[in-house]
Amino acid sequence: MQLEMELPEKTINQLQVIMLDTAIKAYKEAGRRKQFGAYLTKAEASQYLHVSYTTLNELIKMGLRIVVIGNIQRISKKECDRFMNEHQK
Repeated sequence: MQLEMELPEKTINQLQVIMLDTAIKAYKEAGRRKQFGAYLTKAEASQYLHVSYTTLNELIKMGLRIVVIGNIQRISKKECDRFMNEHQK
């Protein structure tokens, strides 16, 4: 099915600006997420998940699994993604 419509030049320009802005935001977000290693500190995990440090600790209490080796605590990116996907509504 093909839908043809004519839009005013002003509307086309506005749509182009919105599409470009959305693409730039998506590109920046993808780059930001890629900068993290496979295992995150709690501070990095907070940034990765876009939550506060306090909220991250609540997520851990809710079941977000952490790796503990001696005094070192790390959270894998895969675990962060798994936890968030598991709690989607």
